[in-house]
Amino acid sequence: LPSFPTRRSSDLRGCIPTKSLLNGSKTYRHALDSAAIGVSCGDVRYDLAAAMAWKAQTVSRLVQNVEFLMKKRGVEVIKGSGALVSPNALTVSGMDATGDRRTVEGRAIVVASGSEPARPPIPGAAGNPLVVTSDDILSVSELPSSLVVIGGGVIGVEFAAYFSALGVKVSIVEMLPEILPFMDSELASVYRRTLKGVAIATGATVTGISGGTVSYRKGEGAEEQSVTGDLVLMATGRRPSLAGIGLEAAGVGFSPRGIKVDDECRTDSPGVWAIGDATGRSLLAHSASAMGRAVAERIAGRDSVIPWKALPWVVYGDPEAAGVGMTEAEAVAAGLDVVKASLPARANGRFIAERGVTAHGLCKLVAEKGSGRLLGAHMVAPYAGEAIWGMQYAISRGATVADLERTVFPHPTVSELFHDALSALEL
Repeated sequence: LPSFPTRRSSDLRGCIPTKSLLNGSKTYRHALDSAAIGVSCGDVRYDLAAAMAWKAQTVSRLVQNVEFLMKKRGVEVIKGSGALVSPNALTVSGMDATGDRRTVEGRAIVVASGSEPARPPIPGAAGNPLVVTSDDILSVSELPSSLVVIGGGVIGVEFAAYFSALGVKVSIVEMLPEILPFMDSELASVYRRTLKGVAIATGATVTGISGGTVSYRKGEGAEEQSVTGDLVLMATGRRPSLAGIGLEAAGVGFSPRGIKVDDECRTDSPGVWAIGDATGRSLLAHSASAMGRAVAERIAGRDSVIPWKALPWVVYGDPEAAGVGMTEAEAVAAGLDVVKASLPARANGRFIAERGVTAHGLCKLVAEKGSGRLLGAHMVAPYAGEAIWGMQYAISRGATVADLERTVFPHPTVSELFHDALSALEL
């Protein structure tokens, strides 16, 4: 990119780099707004170069930790480019100068090839130096003054939160009626209000890109509108990386949406398993870990279950949003007799102490009337991602509201919102 150069590297993508940068932007924003809580700051500045160095250091340390664990567990790591040649063998082309090729065999093969940014065929996007992906934008060398984000999912919203916190003028163009469409509609509405300074156009279909100008229409036959930025972020999701890994040779069924697997992550080729983004079933790192553990246990001859209906999600903005289980709409669509409780985060002592009385947040629980079985738990509040695991544990094990009401939540914590919402459910 001429004005905003980036560098591509596989170790600079994904969850940890984005969270490193988001933490810096939140700290910067909180420092600017700290006078209200009695902290006066002088010349508050954001140093992008230092933030990128911190991100790289963080990623490097975590990579080293994983390499250490692999060595400690006696796992042989072969670095290279692999392709299946049969259901129990693959070839690996070495990364060294000789380009040595070797064959690796095993009674079980697990495909975990990950994903890559989806690039829809929008006119004017291909070859446009101002259009970047979520991989590219992790390594910008200077902040743009304005940014247009195409896509209001997790990736788009997190980058919108990061750049807007640093004073960048951000616009989101989302095709669906609301941002974060997987989220319970009440929470999505609240989360939209937390994106201060971000212009959001929903129900907007992008028709083309020219330089940094994104054109779109809000409805068929509607007048074309446009928004312009120094950069355009293509945040239209991710797709499984399946090309060139020999799935056809191994008889593994797949489509552009992912490798076909059953609920135990078995492919239709005996001895071949697939996990993580490659399956297209849940493109989240912790989902991949859950699948990987379950597959390893199955291969070892043990029973294991993947909690497909209780895989949590988190949006790392300021504040966070997190949820697990069914939304209210999903529970109703499933024909369940549903009760719900929604509490504003301002009902919580720690939330008010740290965020004030004007900040936005919400906690919502969905349960089955009669049985009292908890169906879904959702929150927009600081630390939501740290608290959601408890609700995951409960939902995955069929816990009832009565079971959870006996749980002791420490005070004052934001997690108490869950306890208060439990008490508000009228079963």
